[in-house]
Amino acid sequence: MKQKLQNFWYYYKIHTIIILAVLAAALYFFLSQRGSVSSDYNIAVISSRGCSEEQLAKIANVIRNAGKDQNGDGSVEVKLSVYRFSMGKDGQDQIEIMKLDADLVGKESGIFFTEDPDQFEASTNGIGKAADAVPVSGIPLFSGCGIDELYFLARSGVDQRYIEMRSALTE
Repeated sequence: MKQKLQNFWYYYKIHTIIILAVLAAALYFFLSQRGSVSSDYNIAVISSRGCSEEQLAKIANVIRNAGKDQNGDGSVEVKLSVYRFSMGKDGQDQIEIMKLDADLVGKESGIFFTEDPDQFEASTNGIGKAADAVPVSGIPLFSGCGIDELYFLARSGVDQRYIEMRSALTE
C-alpha cells in the first residue's frame, strides 16, 4: 500500500495539488458568500457637511422600521453611503464625486438625501426628479434625526421596493 501511495504521489503530485487548491477556493467562496449580509435598501446621503454617526444611525433605523425584508434573510438591512460635497460647486473633492458617479451609474442607491434637489437633478441627468423631492422636515418619521435641511428623493424608475419605501415614508 505504501508503494502504491508513493507511485501515485510521484505521478499525480501536480494534479492533486491543483485539485486541492480549486476545492479550497470553492469552499472559501461558498462560506464567504453564505456569511455575507446583503442590504435590502441602499441609501446615499449627499451633503457638504456630512452627517454624524448618530444621525446616520437614526436614518438607518427609520428606513429599517418602515421597510420590508426584501431578500428573505429575516432582517431588514440598510446600507448608507455618505458623499461629502456640495452639488454644482467647483473645487470639490474629486474622489467623492467619482464615488457618487459610480453609485449612480451602477444603480446602487435607490434613495437619496441631498441639500439641493434641483442641483442633484441637473447633475445626475434626471435620476432623481427635483419636483418629487420631499423636505425631510416634512416627514414625521425623520423628526429628531437632525437632518431637517436635507431633501428625500427616490431614484426615478427604481424597483418596487423603493417605490414602496417612498410611500411608507411620505404618506
